[in-house]
Amino acid sequence: MSRLKSPAELARARQQIISRRDPSKPCITICSGTACHAYASEKTATAFADEIERNGLKDKVDIRRTGCHGFCERGPIVVIFPEEVCYLGVKPNDIPEIISTTLVGKELVDRLLYEDSNGERVVHEGEIPFYKHQSRIVFGNNRLIDPKSIDDYIALGGYSALAKALFEMSPEEVVETVKRANLRGRGGGGFPTGKKWETTRNAPGEIKYVIVNADEGDPGAYMDRSLLEGNPHSVLEGLVIGAYAIGSHEGYVYVRQEYPLAVENLFIALNQARDYGLLGENVLGSGFNFDVTIHRGAGAFVSGESSALMTAIEGK
Repeated sequence: MSRLKSPAELARARQQIISRRDPSKPCITICSGTACHAYASEKTATAFADEIERNGLKDKVDIRRTGCHGFCERGPIVVIFPEEVCYLGVKPNDIPEIISTTLVGKELVDRLLYEDSNGERVVHEGEIPFYKHQSRIVFGNNRLIDPKSIDDYIALGGYSALAKALFEMSPEEVVETVKRANLRGRGGGGFPTGKKWETTRNAPGEIKYVIVNADEGDPGAYMDRSLLEGNPHSVLEGLVIGAYAIGSHEGYVYVRQEYPLAVENLFIALNQARDYGLLGENVLGSGFNFDVTIHRGAGAFVSGESSALMTAIEGK
């Protein structure tokens, strides 16, 4: 696809992507986050592709490798759309039965379904107790998106918030909207994001930077990794909106070198966004220029301390 030069072109691109997709066509989604990788989800995905081809279903069934679904202890997780049948702990030797029983026979493989404390089988992912009481706002699209596909993100409304900010709102209005939303950082004592943006916008100086802290210094915390692995374009879209709000033209994503899949998917997303005109010079034809550099850290950042992060980016 050529560079998008206006919100109208973005909207047309979204409609074109959606029009090429049949919502009734079966789609097998396989969690391919780091945890499911450890459970050999790649072998599971390959086995699905091989079995589908053997059964002559290649043009009738889609396969999508997605980001982390969150229920890591029960991976690899497979969800079959449009029925949203959820199978847990799927191994390559389970694939022929899934294809013949569920895809072809429209029946369930009971042994792969979640079993609750009463011995009842749960068919849909959202009905599993782990998910049932969650409002999955940030990670909600992980199970739907191939993180290596910008088209998947755009099809779900991706970059429409950026278009609205650039063409319908002033930077000050963006800041005020974030302040009214009472959005807060998950670290740093829950500091209000809108206040941080307002302070930075009003600070003296011509050159300003926006930095994404994806180092995740808190022990055992993998939110940043899971988001960059599963939905990197959501991070980039928020980064560009933040840059527009504070008057920055250059940003950094500080991410751990120990997160190879997150780094890989982020680089792919950056290049796709540039190709589509959503990063770089004249973003979406708005006249706003902004680009991003990825800085791979090596344990130099002290958790929660922003000046340490900036010092590490400077190479000190």
